[in-house]
Amino acid sequence: MNRIKSVAKEKTSLNNYEVDNIYQSWCHQPPQSPARVVSAKGVRFTTEDGRERLDFSSCFVSHNIGHQDQRVVDAICKQANKLTSFAPSFSTEPRAILGKMLEDITPGNLGTSFISLGGTEANEAAIKIAQQYTGKRKIVGRYRSYHGGTGASMSVSLGDPRSWAVVTGTTDVVAVPQPYCYRCPFGHKYPACNMQCIKYTEEVIKLEGGDEAIAGMICEPVTGANGIIVPPPEYFPMLRDICDKYGIMLIADEVMTGFGRTGKWFALDHWDVVPDILSLAKGLTSGYFPLGATVTTKEVGKYFMDNMFSHGATYAGHALGCATAAEVIKIYESDNLIENSATLGKYLLEKALELKEKHPIIGDVRGLGLFVGLELVKNQKTMEPLIPIDAKIRKGLNPKLELGKRLGELGMMAMAANPSNVIAMAPPLIATKADIDEGVSIMDEALEVLRKYTE
Repeated sequence: MNRIKSVAKEKTSLNNYEVDNIYQSWCHQPPQSPARVVSAKGVRFTTEDGRERLDFSSCFVSHNIGHQDQRVVDAICKQANKLTSFAPSFSTEPRAILGKMLEDITPGNLGTSFISLGGTEANEAAIKIAQQYTGKRKIVGRYRSYHGGTGASMSVSLGDPRSWAVVTGTTDVVAVPQPYCYRCPFGHKYPACNMQCIKYTEEVIKLEGGDEAIAGMICEPVTGANGIIVPPPEYFPMLRDICDKYGIMLIADEVMTGFGRTGKWFALDHWDVVPDILSLAKGLTSGYFPLGATVTTKEVGKYFMDNMFSHGATYAGHALGCATAAEVIKIYESDNLIENSATLGKYLLEKALELKEKHPIIGDVRGLGLFVGLELVKNQKTMEPLIPIDAKIRKGLNPKLELGKRLGELGMMAMAANPSNVIAMAPPLIATKADIDEGVSIMDEALEVLRKYTE
């Protein structure tokens, strides 16, 4: 105990601990400590040097209601004073309440939830549920996807170079393309393409055994880290029909897009499509506590009354997390944050399109709600990507990191370190028009650092 008490806390020691004792996520381990955050409030955070910066990415598109909302902090403290957690074989009031709230806000007949500790766990549960419910094993995934860092979730994160080093397992994966209109894998232009991506997906499903072999298909309704890819409006209604035709469970990974990020409660609401399984996290607690949820239809829930639900976790339905989520969900409604995301999202998209006109490094702009991406290219006409697919996992020059560094120098954080060529602008849902103007202005100045890469 004396050794623990003697741990130094001055800046140099903390920096050394970060380098010597901590793994940093998704990167070659750095020789120096990252910037240390000491506080955050609303749409801003303060680093150890005393400088306040604009959070234009809601951390990792998670802190939807902004930082340090006192109502949530008070709810956490109130629950902590009563009961922090208990074995998941018992009920707690927060878990029961959150289960009902999730039924009330999710579309269609969704309403039976397994509550875990994050997005990857939510997707792991979704895959297991699909396999157990259907008695089949194969899962269809899409290239340029990311569903989490654990076994099955990483296995279906197809085309994300971060998955290359992982020994896949726990499920048989079938790969199909994204509805990526800017870079159509079939060389077509929407809408003259006649939705070739959907036709190809159905052909692959038939070749892989269709209703005899495929348990589910997992999709991000709007692809997040791999490009903020927004599908054509026909895509998900057509995909829903195909899943129904072959008895395939449609799994919607709304870990990033859920809870108002796209201007609706859930992104699939834009197309009036109800999945069989809905994976949630991030905005569920707005980052105030680790929590995920896998929400199935009531029909699926009833199935497991007569059949073993072969999944679980020590911290399933964690009382503090559930109390946090319940308070955050109330705030979405009371503060009209879903509506704010829709309104300001249109404004953000307009301002992003203005950036494209000014900066030849931007090849495409797309998004829904407060979830807008700038795709970076060397040449707007040839559409040559700024960085190769594997740039994220290779040492060496990565111009996007240059942009991220410049944004930091100018006083803002945006999501620049994701695997694709896209810079994500995803401010908290509490953002104002003035915040959008400030963020876009900083992005405008920072993009100049990339001008030397254009042809």
